Amino acid sequence: MAQDMAIEAWVDRFVNDRDNQYVSEQCVGRAADMLRRIGKEACARGFDIPSPNDEELLRAHHDNVAWAHIVIALEDAIYFLRVQELCTPNAPRKDSSAVGRGDASMPRWMADRVREFIGTGSLQVSIRSEGDLACRKSAKDTMTSSLEVKIPSVLDEFVTALKRRRRDREERAEWEAAKELARQRFDSDCLMAVVDRQAEQYLAMQKRREYLTALECSMASYEGEDRDDVSRRIAILRERVDAEDPGLHPERIDLTVPEPTKAQLEPYMGGWSCEGPYHVSGCTLRDRAGRAGSVWSAEADVYGDDQYGTTSGYTGAYGIGSGRYGGPAF
Repeated sequence: MAQDMAIEAWVDRFVNDRDNQYVSEQCVGRAADMLRRIGKEACARGFDIPSPNDEELLRAHHDNVAWAHIVIALEDAIYFLRVQELCTPNAPRKDSSAVGRGDASMPRWMADRVREFIGTGSLQVSIRSEGDLACRKSAKDTMTSSLEVKIPSVLDEFVTALKRRRRDREERAEWEAAKELARQRFDSDCLMAVVDRQAEQYLAMQKRREYLTALECSMASYEGEDRDDVSRRIAILRERVDAEDPGLHPERIDLTVPEPTKAQLEPYMGGWSCEGPYHVSGCTLRDRAGRAGSVWSAEADVYGDDQYGTTSGYTGAYGIGSGRYGGPAF
């Protein structure tokens, strides 16, 4: 009932406002029926027809409401439709002094035209929208079909667009969740790479200590003239080993993870692109390991050999990433 009253309010507004009818007098009745048809077809699809006096609607979309003959709202989009009569092509151009002028019997929309209005009797629905950028802009009478026949398909397009936007929102939500999880996995793998690197350095230091202990033991039987100098050199090496041993310096643990590049994060995205909510081909485990390890490639190993103190090839335990009338929700 409320929707029927809203539809009739739009029709009354159209009929009583000659200055904004955009149809000749003989087409007013058909245009009014067209507005009723649009309203009823929209209601049948679950759309909302707000009242032309809705304060929230007027505040948010004043100019478009003034332009439209009826408004349709649904979830995250709103459509403004105007019925107008098509003019004969190449109608005579008015003298510039006559534009905006006319006698009391001439409606404002006709007086403001640059060209004379010569009606054809054919109607067109012009469409503006907010929230549906791909919305069609018009539908009109043709030689083969009337505008009345086309109204259902126009509104069906609104339904299709609504389903598409819902799907896009769902995909974006999935993508954002996947990106958040990817960053967590990336951070975890990077931190494990740090732990592995420091653990390898720790084991390297144990081997170096064993070596220095063996040297110190051999000094018991060493009687060379440089005995004191050799002992001093062994002591310097042991001091250096103690200074570099990560096992003796817990304060050096650094949990800072560098910001990943798109190429580094993508293997963790589970098939999603880093750039937006769409899928890309998956990466192999080798790709992922290489990209994760490259985060630390700039940190040179202070010990320089291939066995101790080098960055780990750790790839982690996660496997292969294979307002009512407001705007859109994203």
